[in-house]
Amino acid sequence: MQQENLGSPRYPGQSDFLKPGADAGMTAIFAPRILLVDPDPLTRALLVEYLRDKGFDILAAAEMEASPPPVDVLIIALDSIGPRASRSKGGPGKPGIPTIVLDRSHVFPGRAAALGFVPDARLSLPIQPRKLVATIRQVLSLARTESLDPDEKPVRIYRFSGWTLHCHEHRLESHDGKSILLDKREFEVLRAFLTYPRQLLTRQQLIAIAWGADMKVESRRLDRPITRLRRHLGDDVRFPAFLKTVVGVGYRLNVEVEKSF
Repeated sequence: MQQENLGSPRYPGQSDFLKPGADAGMTAIFAPRILLVDPDPLTRALLVEYLRDKGFDILAAAEMEASPPPVDVLIIALDSIGPRASRSKGGPGKPGIPTIVLDRSHVFPGRAAALGFVPDARLSLPIQPRKLVATIRQVLSLARTESLDPDEKPVRIYRFSGWTLHCHEHRLESHDGKSILLDKREFEVLRAFLTYPRQLLTRQQLIAIAWGADMKVESRRLDRPITRLRRHLGDDVRFPAFLKTVVGVGYRLNVEVEKSF
């Protein structure tokens, strides 16, 4: 696609809910998931096509649902009537994920529509494609590490997919009773994943948890605990059951987790 403004209707409308490509699970590298909420089917189709072409997993809908699917970034485009998309069925307040709002400048000339919360980024349509992609990556990389603080009531045991993590002993136990003692970094990284299952954790967040927010640590030092955890869990590189790489951003633990306090 040539460098052009996104937001001008050019393509026929697509379905209101678009699934990621069929090949999404064929490799250990996954794209960030984006939910695009835009009542305009033409603009929605254009944005979906461009972002999917850039390697993102895109879900699209005309309106925000009360229980949206788990995603890494929410993009809300305000419609031609007003900020209908911001008045989601889920109630007021900022969503608990990085949120980008797209304003249609011809609808709100000289001002921004009231939302009831402060988004992580706010842009005007039409928008240069590179700017939109850069903004998505920026809000992902700047995800707040303070949201990853440990629970007030500490978890003693995590259970997931036949594995058990005993927190006081830093011990990982398999379904057949075999035990693996984790070092400090491995334990802290795994506990972060188990605290926030199915959520994208950036490399910056994981480093802040495992080494401390005040420590200056090179990003590549995270590779060792990730590699060792995959080895402990028997995770296949091409078809991972547990730790999935989200390209250019971080990782996601793709399991259900039970916690015992």
